[in-house]
Amino acid sequence: MKNVERRNKNEYYVYLEELRQSGVTNMFGSAPYLREEFGLGRRESIKIVASWMDNYEELIEKGIISRGE
Repeated sequence: MKNVERRNKNEYYVYLEELRQSGVTNMFGSAPYLREEFGLGRRESIKIVASWMDNYEELIEKGIISRGE
């Protein structure tokens, strides 16, 4: 993710977790929501969603996101 700064990635991850908790969409369909909210390109938004999915447990462990349980 060349164009995404570390501080922004966390903002994207938090947004994705809030979207997941809302139940508005299946997370495999979340990239368009990310594009709309942050003005990202298609590829960049897909990479961010994939990163969020791949690192989900680590993001929780580090306290970046919370499952909201």
